[in-house]
Amino acid sequence: MTIKSLTLKQKSGLLSPLQSDTIYGHFCWRLLERSGEKALENFIKAYQTGKPVFLLSDALIKTRDGIQFPKPLVYKKGNTPSNKAGKIVEFVSQKTLKEESFLTLEMLEDFIAGKEIRPRVQKTEKNCNKPKKKAVEQSLRVSVQIDRDTFTSAQSKLFSYKPVYSSAETRYVILIKVLDESWFSELDCESILKEVFTTGFGKKKSSGYGHFEIEEDASLFTDLTEPDDGNAFMVFGNFLPAVGDKVTPIGYNINTKIGRLGEEKSLEANPFKNPIAFLTAGSCFQTELNKDFYGRITGDNEIGSSFGKAVQFGMPFFLRFKYQE
Repeated sequence: MTIKSLTLKQKSGLLSPLQSDTIYGHFCWRLLERSGEKALENFIKAYQTGKPVFLLSDALIKTRDGIQFPKPLVYKKGNTPSNKAGKIVEFVSQKTLKEESFLTLEMLEDFIAGKEIRPRVQKTEKNCNKPKKKAVEQSLRVSVQIDRDTFTSAQSKLFSYKPVYSSAETRYVILIKVLDESWFSELDCESILKEVFTTGFGKKKSSGYGHFEIEEDASLFTDLTEPDDGNAFMVFGNFLPAVGDKVTPIGYNINTKIGRLGEEKSLEANPFKNPIAFLTAGSCFQTELNKDFYGRITGDNEIGSSFGKAVQFGMPFFLRFKYQE
């Protein structure tokens, strides 16, 4: 088992979140195009039978300061000092940490090792007043629907959308945990994953949205080491717990998605899937089982009785960590 990272540079606006289950879906479409229906069926069957090829994370933002990892949904009661000055310092530290929107690599290393996480920088009047450019921003766009009979602008048919744009120095990083090296190589999975982003990702990709440049090929990611005696894990993508995982939630958020079929299937009369409640990146769980993967993919007809063999992937990249209540 190895961990790799794929680094992307955004070339156009993005209308679909770079979430693990959606990336899996795009991968399946590209695999179908390259290798045919039988190869796709075998790939999906591997996940259904507990032999996944690889696990994917949501896209992580990377700036000059490094990768921004999701905050673990864990609350730990710290050791409160007995003196007044110490209590004030501890209160300010915990308040600052609560306001952090992500973890740095150093903070994540402390977390998975079971150490106390400390804030990145204590706020001061100087750095509070200094404006900071955002890594990604939304931009409102308004378009008009085209009348397909006259090929002119339809009356009273305006609609809006908000593509996401990244700053010049911002990159996206996808973490890949390779579980079956031989099959990963045989299917040429790295090349297919690159194609997912270079050909366009998500909504309106045919109109130029969701296009990326591969800035760095998938390389070994050795910056993090999971503890051998970890008794819990944190997910980095959309997670559907399996009964066999035997997990006890520590903390989690829920994202209810109403997915939509892709490619030519999106043109069907009803391309929308049944709602699925995912547990999001940052969610943490205790478990007695030390497994190479957690989660599941949806079963037959779970996302819609008219969609045939379509599935949704809920087996994301994860890291084990030491947890003490």
